[in-house]
Amino acid sequence: MTSNEKPDSDAVALAGEPAPSATSARPSDQVSGRVLVLVVLCLAQFMCVLDDTIVNIALPSIQTDLGFSGTGLQWVLNGYLLTFGGLLLLAGRASDFFVRRTVFLTGLVVFGLSSLTCGLAASPAMLVVSRIVQGMGAAMLSASALAILTATFTGPARARAFGLWGGLSGAAGATGVLLGGLLTSTLSWRWVFLVNVPVLLLVAVLTLRRVSAARTAERLPLDPWGAITVTAGLGLLIFGVVKSDQAGWAAPVTLSTLAAGVVLLVVFLLIERTHPSPLVPLGVFARRNVTGGAICALLLASTMLGTFFFLSLYLQQVLGFSALQNGVAFLPFAIAVMFSAAMSSQLVTKAGFKPLLMGGFGLLVVALLWLAQIGLHGSYWVDVLGPALLAGVGLGTLLVSSVTATTQDLSGEGELGLASGLVTSTNQVGGALGLAILSTAAFARADSHQAAPVATPESLLAGFQLAFYIAAGFALLGFLVSALVTTRVVGHPLNEAQQMARH
Repeated sequence: MTSNEKPDSDAVALAGEPAPSATSARPSDQVSGRVLVLVVLCLAQFMCVLDDTIVNIALPSIQTDLGFSGTGLQWVLNGYLLTFGGLLLLAGRASDFFVRRTVFLTGLVVFGLSSLTCGLAASPAMLVVSRIVQGMGAAMLSASALAILTATFTGPARARAFGLWGGLSGAAGATGVLLGGLLTSTLSWRWVFLVNVPVLLLVAVLTLRRVSAARTAERLPLDPWGAITVTAGLGLLIFGVVKSDQAGWAAPVTLSTLAAGVVLLVVFLLIERTHPSPLVPLGVFARRNVTGGAICALLLASTMLGTFFFLSLYLQQVLGFSALQNGVAFLPFAIAVMFSAAMSSQLVTKAGFKPLLMGGFGLLVVALLWLAQIGLHGSYWVDVLGPALLAGVGLGTLLVSSVTATTQDLSGEGELGLASGLVTSTNQVGGALGLAILSTAAFARADSHQAAPVATPESLLAGFQLAFYIAAGFALLGFLVSALVTTRVVGHPLNEAQQMARH
């Protein structure tokens, strides 16, 4: 346990149980209370990540039913991505300034109501606006949930909680493809949104019963201009990256948006240097694990979101898989993610997070170089299943180790929301950046290999192969950045002298 972590008695109180005393609840009741809190938080995070991918397969049906234009349809995805990524840091810090349960419940209400209006949407505008609001709710949910989880568990128990959290987060992406295909083909595209409502109602009831409403930090002066500049800056940065996929990196709209985002983020840094209670205390980046873990999380998202996207396109556009077959094909990947996350939550308490970070990125490099060898007449069993399983093991390992590395040194009171905001915002920004880079390179390569007016499997394959090579480069960079973090065994932190002696 680090010097700034609360003892387990406080963790139990945050989980909605009284601190243990001679007359308090039995230890078994306290443990069961914390387990239930973990289930609630993981369910909420599962729904947030699920809505990143569950919509993909439903897009053709949505376009036909509501009359979306080709360019307008992308905002069903991008509207969610923009607000989810842009508001995460603000939502995480709000969890430090206000009651975490209140932020969490507010996110539940916003996410649930917007899911309902998405499912009932009668026009393109109504659906896009609802998705934007849904992203706002997801930001509040995801950031506050991770802050509550970090406060509730300490030491090895926290590592195991991160294992379940990371495993379900990774599996949710793959599950979204399968569930989206099932709901769209058997019921309607509207159910990819409506399915959220009953789950979120259950989560809300359990939250009110089991999660404490105690204030988690003293009231501090707010940083409104910091919140405005960082939210607008991240939003513009993500918007520029997203637009580059359609307009190109050199287009005026892309360059101007990215430049405006960078300017706002520079202004944000200047504000944070002088504010008495900054949204992000810049001193935290002097901690090697915080900086290294955040960069690793960004590179992991840059690698995997694009890989997931292009592997799905390969299965459908080259191998001819149906939407449902595509979803089923990702099940082994989802199982591998969950299994490796569970194993990593045990290993990180013994070996520390640096070996797991390096090992996870190493597995991704091998898996992506293997995927880059896919052929026009490839086989799922020979060309896809093996590297997908390797990638799943690497992803599960990295989801646990990158979150642990980033949050281990930000576990003091008033820093938990900051830690969760950093982790989740770097994931969203990294995912958008990686997907835009891979998409731009892949489709440019496909166009250069295209002789006919319509894209052929041969030209698409050339683009997909390049995308996997670039993703392997991202993973290799992550392997190298992993050297920035210290070898820290969870629950047994080293002091600075010991760290220097070890390295």
